[in-house]
Amino acid sequence: MELFKIGKLLKKREQDVRLTAYFVLVAFVFFLLISRLFYLQIIQNQQFKQLSESNRLRLIQIPARRGDILDSKGRIIATSVPVFSVSITPSEDLDLERVADKLADIIDDPEITSEKIIETVKKQPRKYEPVEIARLKWGEKAWEIMARIEENRQELPGVNIEEQPMRYYPHGELLGNILGYVGKISEDELEKYSMYKYNMQDWIGKTGIERFAELIRYEDGRVIGLKGQDGVRQIEVDANNRKIRELVAISPTPGYNVVLTIDLELQQALERAMDEVISDIKKQNPKAMAGGAVVLDVKTGRILAAASRPAVNPNDFVDGSFAEKKDYYNDPQKRPLFNRVFQGTYPPGSTFKMITAMAALEKGLKPQESLICRGAYWRPPYIKCWDVHGRVNLYSALGESCNTYFQEAGRRAGIDKIVEIAEEFGLGEKTNTLGILNESSGFLPTPQRKKDQYQSIIENKYQTELDVLEEEYKNMLEKAESTEEQEEIKRDYESRKRILEAQYEIDLNFYTKWQPFDTYNTSIGQGSNNYTIIQLANYVAAIANGGKRYRPYLIEKILSPDGKVVQEYKPELINEIKVSDTNLAHVRRGMKAVTEPGGTAYFLFKDFPADIGVGAKSGTAQTGRSGDRKDKDFHGVFVAFAPYNNPQIAFAGIIEYGESGGGSAGRVAKAVFEEYFGLNEKEKEESGDMS
Repeated sequence: MELFKIGKLLKKREQDVRLTAYFVLVAFVFFLLISRLFYLQIIQNQQFKQLSESNRLRLIQIPARRGDILDSKGRIIATSVPVFSVSITPSEDLDLERVADKLADIIDDPEITSEKIIETVKKQPRKYEPVEIARLKWGEKAWEIMARIEENRQELPGVNIEEQPMRYYPHGELLGNILGYVGKISEDELEKYSMYKYNMQDWIGKTGIERFAELIRYEDGRVIGLKGQDGVRQIEVDANNRKIRELVAISPTPGYNVVLTIDLELQQALERAMDEVISDIKKQNPKAMAGGAVVLDVKTGRILAAASRPAVNPNDFVDGSFAEKKDYYNDPQKRPLFNRVFQGTYPPGSTFKMITAMAALEKGLKPQESLICRGAYWRPPYIKCWDVHGRVNLYSALGESCNTYFQEAGRRAGIDKIVEIAEEFGLGEKTNTLGILNESSGFLPTPQRKKDQYQSIIENKYQTELDVLEEEYKNMLEKAESTEEQEEIKRDYESRKRILEAQYEIDLNFYTKWQPFDTYNTSIGQGSNNYTIIQLANYVAAIANGGKRYRPYLIEKILSPDGKVVQEYKPELINEIKVSDTNLAHVRRGMKAVTEPGGTAYFLFKDFPADIGVGAKSGTAQTGRSGDRKDKDFHGVFVAFAPYNNPQIAFAGIIEYGESGGGSAGRVAKAVFEEYFGLNEKEKEESGDMS
């Protein structure tokens, strides 16, 4: 009985211990919960409140309207138009694959697939920031797409449609190579221009004026340009990232407007003529598809018109057309994105002869002194002239483009004087045209440059041949069966090595040392002469204006968004040519002979009024390109200025494979001069075209 009571008592105590432990455990759990609740509600209250706010509130950038680009008379040639931007705001709970599938189905564009949408969104490093998927231009299709998006809102969380500005070029291809184009900013550009507050959805100038005038920094610290300053707005969204309401907004500031020196009518005349000429020449030579031309104000350096062919339509890079035309833009032969006026380098042909003439005149040649052309120069290597001109002086030699005369003039002047005069006119160096990036330098041949150009080539060639010779005799020695045979091989090796070294010395001397024929070739614009079209135009402008070389410029002024002039560019004199006024006048008179009876361009300008005399020079230049025929494939080169008595404008143009300068680029010059001097107004009135 006593044992039973003891057992019962022990059991009760065990139950009490378990119950106590249970209550302690429960109390501990409640303590943890209450502590956690206290931590979250009191201590971490502010942090979680901010997190909640950040999930509920969004800061959305309002893209600034890009500044306009205008011609010299204030007419718009690049502007911005409103479009609808379809974007996705990524978040952790967004089913991106499902949304992308649905959105791709609605947009129904082969370039905007579900995979492409997913890839685009995943490239966005910042969560909760909208990623642009597509741009919809105003029109029936845009309204249809937007209506379908609204109808399917429940299936498209995070998808928004906002009105934004899109770059637009109302004249299409006109001025395409000069204007350039805009595109989505790259990661490298985003890092490079981080101080200017770009974001991943921004568009930025890629080439041309769009690039050059994107941001212009001045010495005083000002930064102005086409880029505007984005605005921002704060909106409230629901759990599906859909906009509930707008809380506050800061309006964007438009970009500055850029006024060019270009005259729209002159530009249209230039491009129209180039297209017609290239089309005609292409019928005879399929290689003819490219060229370039530029028109300068000789008294200031203002570029009045400039065009490169094949053409570029900047709209293709902003409205989605590029995808259909990428083969055209990537064609290695056409290279439409290559601006041939400023980047292409060409042999000048006979348009270089004014340099030779001035060099010879400065060295004492008299313009009336005559020489006899019998169809070839009388000194080796007897370079041919294109005709038998008989007795010629400076004026008739320029007018008829006599090679024989200018080879002799070059010999008398000497290469050093020719180079000196060419450098005075800026040939072989960048013009640093205001508004142009990536300009080429061209190449002015000199004795030192020839040596630098060929010495390493010759040395590398003969070192390679010597290495091959040594390897050959090394193998022979290893296979020799006797000492006598080895000695014979060594003697043979030394003999061939001496022959090789002698040939090396001959070639090194011949190819690196300036030869008389190098002077003759240079004098008539062949050999290694290679210049840009803008260099040729600037050189002719300096002849026309009496020896002043200006820096060409494309930008005339920059206007603030409210129309005030904040920057104006003035003519910048680079140097005054050290050629006497008398000798410059002799050369101008020779250029006038080119357009007079007997001159190579008389047929072009014979009907021009007497008060609009034209000084010119045509050129037929061997292309120097691999695979071209030396006797068949020529570039047509033409330079000119007018009026003769009071020069105002200068022209330079090249039509690739145009053969003769007068028959190709000369026709373009004629059309430009007719437009500039109003000689075709009567034709316009008769045709009803008064645009």
